[in-house]
Amino acid sequence: MNCIVIGDMGKGTEDQHVVARAMRKLYKVHGIKFVIGVGDNIYPDGCVSVDDPSFQDKFEKPYSILPDDRWYMCLGNHDYGYQQNIKGLIDNSKNQVEYTKHSNKWFMPSKYYSFTKGPVEFFYLDTNLDRMSESIIQHQLHIMKHKLDTSTKKWKVVVGHHTWRSVAGHGNAEPRLETFLKDLFKDTKPNMYMCGHDHCKSVLVKDGITIVISGNGGEVYDEPNVNLRSMLDCQLNYFSPSLGFAILRIKKGSLGIDFYNAKGFREYQYIVK
Repeated sequence: MNCIVIGDMGKGTEDQHVVARAMRKLYKVHGIKFVIGVGDNIYPDGCVSVDDPSFQDKFEKPYSILPDDRWYMCLGNHDYGYQQNIKGLIDNSKNQVEYTKHSNKWFMPSKYYSFTKGPVEFFYLDTNLDRMSESIIQHQLHIMKHKLDTSTKKWKVVVGHHTWRSVAGHGNAEPRLETFLKDLFKDTKPNMYMCGHDHCKSVLVKDGITIVISGNGGEVYDEPNVNLRSMLDCQLNYFSPSLGFAILRIKKGSLGIDFYNAKGFREYQYIVK
C-alpha cells in the first residue's frame, strides 16, 4: 500500500501545478491509495470560510488531475493565518476542518485525529501550539498520547506540520513543541515523525525515530543555506531543496520512503525495518 506525502503546497503557483503533474505521472505506476498532507494547505492565511475561493484555486484545481482519493490533512501555521482584527490574530483553522464536508478529496475531521491503514496507525497533531492556551495543549497531549500508547498496529507514524529536527531555515522545534513531543513519545516511540514547514525534502533520525520532511509541494527552497548545528542530537541522512514530494511504501515488514523531484525522478530512498 503506497501513499503520497506532500506539504507546504497551497500557493496556486505554477510550481504547485508542476508538482501535481509529477504526482499524476507516478500515481498509477506506484498504486497510490491516499495522500498525507503535512500542512500549510492554503497560503498565506488559510480560508475565511468554506466558500473561500482559495479552496478551489489552491487545492481543488491543482489536484483535479488526480483521482478523488482521500487527502488526510493537518494544520500548518499559514492555515491559522496571520490576519488581525482589534482582538488580535484571527483563527481561520476551523474552516479547514469544516471544509471536509464540502470536498471529495479533503479530509480533516478535527484539528487532531488518528486513523489506520493496514499495519500502520497515523496520529495527526495540531503543532500550532503558539495559537493555543496551555489547557488546550494539555487536552491534545492527553488524547493523542492515549491513542499512541494503546495502538496495536506494528507501525506508528506521527504527522504534524512543524519541524522537530531540521537543518533548513526553521530549524529545530520551538521549546514548547520540543516538550510536547518529548511527553508524547515518553512511553511509546513512533517509528516516524512526518512534517513540512521547511520547504525541502529531508530524512533525519533522532532517538531511533525517522524524521521525514516533505515541505516543497508549492515552491522551491528559499533559504540561502542550511544549519548543520541543528544535528547535535540527531543524524542527517538526506537533504534536497528541489520541488517535489515523497511516497510512503507500507509493508508488513518495513516502511519505505522515496523522495521525488518535480520531474518524477527519485532522488533518495530510505527504509525503516
